[in-house]
Amino acid sequence: MLSDYYRKDVEGLKYKLLVGNNIEGSGKKLAQALSHFGFTSEYCTNSFKKFEEMLSRFSYDGLIFFALRITDNTFGFIKTCSDSYPNMKIYPIITSDLLKVKKQLIEAGADACISMPYTDYSLCGDIIADFYTSDEMVILPEIADFLCRKRFPDHMLGFYSLCCALETAIEEPESLEKITVGLYPIIAKKMNSTYENVERSLRVMLIAAFSKGVIINGKLVHRRLKNKDLIKLLADEYIEEYGLR
Repeated sequence: MLSDYYRKDVEGLKYKLLVGNNIEGSGKKLAQALSHFGFTSEYCTNSFKKFEEMLSRFSYDGLIFFALRITDNTFGFIKTCSDSYPNMKIYPIITSDLLKVKKQLIEAGADACISMPYTDYSLCGDIIADFYTSDEMVILPEIADFLCRKRFPDHMLGFYSLCCALETAIEEPESLEKITVGLYPIIAKKMNSTYENVERSLRVMLIAAFSKGVIINGKLVHRRLKNKDLIKLLADEYIEEYGLR
């Protein structure tokens, strides 16, 4: 059922995560956020039974789930997962901040405990650091946060392409001189895709974004800019905001 299980497979992303979704939809939102940081993310109902079903059907590199009531079943589930899938990282999200509880969860097989409250971007940053070295990181969480504040739709694949484009433009300004032969191939390599797919995902996302309006230099803009001009404006604004000059 669509309400019970969601898959977001993005071609070329290195790691695949399964996220438990609670009644408030926090897991769904988290899965969508993680998909923008170099992960293929999926979410399903936050229940041990559903997790066992999903883990038996598909291969995952990480499991993130809500453990708001920690019982013997919680420890048993984590131990079973750790024994059955030794290469999969396990992250329970808990309300307790007691070191004793965290120690018990780690001893059962959890790789790390995520304490509530948290922000999606801070959690994504912690997960990224656990999977990627600094040289391997696809995009910085700060860039995604910056673009979200500019009203670019973060649920579309083109958002991820724009994150990569902005980071590349900041690090390699010369890539903007000829974006089809300079910038797009660099993004495509990061995403293990093609520059045609990069261009298409950007175009579709930007059409949707400008139809609702995006914020550039403090003004709401509806007239779509050329990709090259938009990325340059965003890069300049990002550099100014974060004091990178």
